[in-house]
Amino acid sequence: MRLEALALGGRVVRTGMGHRRASAAAGALAARLAPGAPVVLAGISGGLDNGLEPGEVVVATAVRHPDGAEITLATTDAERVAAELRNAGRRVHVGPVVSSITLVHGERRAELGRSGALAVDMESAWVAGTLHAQRLVIVRVVADTTGNVVAGLCKGLVALRGLRSGFERWSDALDTPA
Repeated sequence: MRLEALALGGRVVRTGMGHRRASAAAGALAARLAPGAPVVLAGISGGLDNGLEPGEVVVATAVRHPDGAEITLATTDAERVAAELRNAGRRVHVGPVVSSITLVHGERRAELGRSGALAVDMESAWVAGTLHAQRLVIVRVVADTTGNVVAGLCKGLVALRGLRSGFERWSDALDTPA
């Protein structure tokens, strides 16, 4: 979304909303990136875990496709990004994210929550499937939870504003020998 890109600032490749746009944007980006290049997919999501509040951050350890396939992401990178964001004062959760072709409400949302996924979005599975050669970290800010949609969206967009510096510190650390 344009609002997400504005909130993040800096150099941003917008995927647009949904699986078709995300696939196309990820394909174009993959063609320009060297294997192993660090990439952060950041945006808003729906919170599935009852303990999540709008504005909190989820860093994915895995992303599930609607067909049930799961892509495991580098846990070390996820934990490092989560630590950077926590050090910046963010409330961060680490765990699986699930993707959907449509917005999810009601019983479907509850079902996805029971699966153990922390958040739901409409892009991550397709981006992860395309950017498998990159060091991909998926970061989603909870915008809405059950019964908290409009105010949650505002909180989610505001929360995106302060994430960029944490992403940059993680990426810069990759260039530094341990």
